[in-house]
Amino acid sequence: MHRHDPPRGPDHQTATTLLESFDSWAQLLGQSHPPAPPAAPAPPPPAPAAVPEAESYRPVVRRPLALLHVVDDGREDGETVRLRADRLVVGRTDGDVLIHHDISMSPRHAMLERSAEAGWTLSDLGSTGGTFVRVLAARLHDGSCIQLGASRFRLDAPPGQEACLVELRSEGEAARHPCRVPLTTIGRGGCDVAVVDRFVSPLHAELRHTASGWRIENRGLNGLWVRIEAPVRLAAPSQFQCGEQRFVFVPLGQ
Repeated sequence: MHRHDPPRGPDHQTATTLLESFDSWAQLLGQSHPPAPPAAPAPPPPAPAAVPEAESYRPVVRRPLALLHVVDDGREDGETVRLRADRLVVGRTDGDVLIHHDISMSPRHAMLERSAEAGWTLSDLGSTGGTFVRVLAARLHDGSCIQLGASRFRLDAPPGQEACLVELRSEGEAARHPCRVPLTTIGRGGCDVAVVDRFVSPLHAELRHTASGWRIENRGLNGLWVRIEAPVRLAAPSQFQCGEQRFVFVPLGQ
């Protein structure tokens, strides 16, 4: 007798083939059992809560450094010096940043110093010409010095007397300009104080007399600069001038 092998019909071939993958196995179960009713769709997962992106890394233990830009003549950029120590001295012959060819700068002119509160201060080191900072407005008193363009003035306002702006030149005092009350305009043309200076705007500044004293506001392209009389705190990017050299100070890590 001949042994008959079990018939190899299409169901056997299909079973052998369907067991080759998970998807095929699911199809085989569907052929063996009646189809189950479709399950209700699962609810969508809750949206993840918004998490802010990480901040850019910066030191949290050591004190932050700062940048000092030595501005090139007639430009807004120049050499960059990184302040990694606690102080930096600017001068003509003595200091960390030297401007040898500026004869209007003192040998040791000004100093940037990190304060105990981790901020920075700018001090004048007894220079002949003074250190000036750029401001939008300032309170002035008798003896205050300002710079507009390349011209410098001193406010003479003794109590009970008429105030005036005195032009200051390298050879000494020049013209005296009476200050009008309540407003004195300063500029290159049509102002109460007419300034012959190509770096001065037609209307460069307004000097007002108020109940609390004299106040000056900038209106000019090249800014209003005031001579510092004590150390000033530089908590934001600031501009200052020693001699005829201008600087931009940028504190970091604030």
